Amino acid sequence: MHISKIKELWLDFLISERRVSQNTVDGYSRDIDFFIKYLTQFEDIKNIDNKFLNNISISTFRSFLASLTRENKSNVSIARNVSSIKNFFKFMEQNEIANNQAIQILHSPKIPKKLSKSVASVDIIKLFDSFNKLAKYPWIAKRDIALFTLIYGCGLRISEALNLNVSDVSSNDMLRITGKGNKTRLVPLLDVIKEKINDYLKIAPFDFKAKTPLFRGEKGGRLTSRVAERDIANARDYIGLPQTTTPHSLRHSFATHLLANGTDLRTIQELLGHSSLSTTQLYTKVDMGKVIESYNSAHPHAK
Repeated sequence: MHISKIKELWLDFLISERRVSQNTVDGYSRDIDFFIKYLTQFEDIKNIDNKFLNNISISTFRSFLASLTRENKSNVSIARNVSSIKNFFKFMEQNEIANNQAIQILHSPKIPKKLSKSVASVDIIKLFDSFNKLAKYPWIAKRDIALFTLIYGCGLRISEALNLNVSDVSSNDMLRITGKGNKTRLVPLLDVIKEKINDYLKIAPFDFKAKTPLFRGEKGGRLTSRVAERDIANARDYIGLPQTTTPHSLRHSFATHLLANGTDLRTIQELLGHSSLSTTQLYTKVDMGKVIESYNSAHPHAK
C-alpha cells in the first residue's frame, strides 16, 4: 500500500474516530509531508509503501530530525514532528499495515518548561476585591478571597488547596500539605490567611466539621477546580488582567515575590514542594528578566 493511501486512511481515522480538530489534522498532514519529502529528496526513495515503512531504520529517523535542525526548526516544531510520525506509525501498527519498532527509540528534543507569568501585588489586591462585586452570594465572595489568599500566601497548587479539610487549618500556624507523589511539606499559615478563612467560615451556610471539606461549592460539596478557575477568570476579565492570571499564576507569584525580596532558592524549593532545585531555578530567570527590564528603563547608559 502506497504511503499516500495510508496517509489518507490515517487522516480519515483522526477525523471520524478520534474527533481531532481540523487544525490538528492539518498540522499532522504537514508533518508527514515533510517526512515524505525528506525520504524522496535526501534518501532517494522512489516507492514509499508499507513494506518500506516497516523497515525504516532508527538512523533514517534521526537523519530526518537532523535535517529539520539544519532548517532551523525549533525544538517545539521538531517535537511536534516526532509526535505526528509516532502517531502515524502507531496507526499502521494497530491496523496491521506496518510494524516498525525503531520508531519507539526515537526521542523528542527537550522543550524548556514554561512558567505562568507572575501577577503584580497591586493587581492581586484588585483581583481579590473584585470577588465582592462579582460573587452570587457574599459567602462565595468570602470563600474565593480565602481560597486565593491561601494559594498566594502559601504557594499552593489549586488541587492542594481544594483537598484541604477544616481540621487542616484549625488552630494551626503551620499547614501540612500533601503534594505530588504524596510528598508532604510544611508551609507557614500567615495570620492574614487565617483571618480570611475565618471570615468565610463564619458566614458560609454549612456545618463545618473537622473532617469535612474546607472549601465548598454552592450545593455544599467540595469545591471543584473548574469552578475556582471560572471565578478567577471572571475576576481577571472584570478588572482587565491578562488570561495568564490563573490560580497557578498566584503560586508562581508567591515564589517570584519571595525571590525578589531576598528569600533563598532552597527555602522557596521547600515551600513549593519541588523535588528538584532546577525546577525552582526557573523562577530566577523570570525575576532576572524584570531586573534587566528595570535596568534598561532606568539606567542612563542604557538609554
